[in-house]
Amino acid sequence: MRQPPAPPKTPRPITAFFLSLAGSAVVLTMLVASDGRVLELKKAREDARQLDLAITRLRRQNRQLRAAVEAARRHEFPAEKVAREEMHLVHPEDLVLLYPPGSLSEKKKETGASPDSGTSKR
Repeated sequence: MRQPPAPPKTPRPITAFFLSLAGSAVVLTMLVASDGRVLELKKAREDARQLDLAITRLRRQNRQLRAAVEAARRHEFPAEKVAREEMHLVHPEDLVLLYPPGSLSEKKKETGASPDSGTSKR
């Protein structure tokens, strides 16, 4: 008698699942790596972030410049004020008047003597 042929082996479901998962992962990785759009999107997002930082920096600088322009319109020049009052510097076009010390004070010397009291009378 002949023996009936052995039934064909059926693939195990867990093995088939993992083989399918590995194959899908390889195919997906190849698609993502070959498609430059993902990398372009990442680069575009980084560029947008850099531009946002630049815009913020320029807006801050713009506010400072506007404040300086407003101060100039009101004739408030802080650097010039410090230079003139604290450092005693003058602008090249300024006319400087030098007075002897004590000549601008309102206090008069009250010694009771005449201006030529230091000289002898003849």
